Amino acid sequence: MKKTKAKKTTESKAVGIASRREPTIFARMMDLQCELRDAIGAEPLPGWRANKSTPEWAKQICVRYRQTILKAILKLKPKGSVNWQNYGRCMGLFERCKTFYRHDVPRILKQDGLDKLTKRQQERFEAAAGEEEMRRYYSRVLKRPLDGKITVKDLLLPNMEQQLEAIENHRQVALFQISNQDAKISKLFYMGMSEGYSIFLNEDGDFSADDRRFDVYSGLLAFQYEVEKMRRTIPSKSRKDLRVELKKYPAFQDRGQEWFNDVCDEIKLSMKPPGAPHKFFKAAKPQI
Repeated sequence: MKKTKAKKTTESKAVGIASRREPTIFARMMDLQCELRDAIGAEPLPGWRANKSTPEWAKQICVRYRQTILKAILKLKPKGSVNWQNYGRCMGLFERCKTFYRHDVPRILKQDGLDKLTKRQQERFEAAAGEEEMRRYYSRVLKRPLDGKITVKDLLLPNMEQQLEAIENHRQVALFQISNQDAKISKLFYMGMSEGYSIFLNEDGDFSADDRRFDVYSGLLAFQYEVEKMRRTIPSKSRKDLRVELKKYPAFQDRGQEWFNDVCDEIKLSMKPPGAPHKFFKAAKPQI
């Protein structure tokens, strides 16, 4: 039996058969962040090597995000002299981030039922999410020794508190600077601060600049691995099959097959796998 198994293993390696483990939710999110940062020209994630297997259609979604939900934020990038209204918008954005972490995140977790998981459900969720992978990554990036009992929450909580404290320090410095300006500049600053508070997220925690396709984009990205498996299935799956699967996703708002085809065309999502056979037409008979 041992010889047979060894022979099968050797044969598998010879023909290039390899087991492919499905990436964790954490790995998918980190790879997506890498693509998103690349799309907006931001610095790469520290200490993370992207999988480099992100399909072209997913990269196109990142480009769409740059053109929609991130557009207003990217405009805040400093360009030489101080723009006091943009400065205020940045402070408003920072304040909204604080509200999101302290109030929206607990509400969303409770809304999704993630605060009432059983012990078995929690273990399954942590395995799919990549709890151990997260622990190793943040331990390395934050330069904190990895204790076998320390959780991801325990690793991140001190860092999040430091970031919130840094935001508060920024706010104090901004208020000190604006206190030394005249009424005209102060008005621009506080006007910008009000605008900045909802420039990215609204009061419900949803994106302010949604182009009405965020739900389908997020659904496709969440099931990126499954979508790619469908594209490589034999016999091949169609966009209709993909839409049927996405309709099982609660946040997916279906608007018909024609609309879905338009979305797929926009992000260049074809259900034909690479190297799919083309249709050939019979050549016309030569006239003699």
